[in-house]
Amino acid sequence: KDGDEYNDGTIMDPNNGKVYKCYIELDGPNKLDVRGYIGFSLLGRTQTWTRVD
Repeated sequence: KDGDEYNDGTIMDPNNGKVYKCYIELDGPNKLDVRGYIGFSLLGRTQTWTRVD
């Protein structure tokens, strides 16, 4: 953890069961940017998760 960033984690894709490296960053009180990748973070995909009240 570095401030609002989390590095060197893992995340699983529930559709295929594969596990990927991940990088997570808190973007304000209601948004979370989650990046899953293989090898280098350039080879991945980012999703923004938004809190629902």
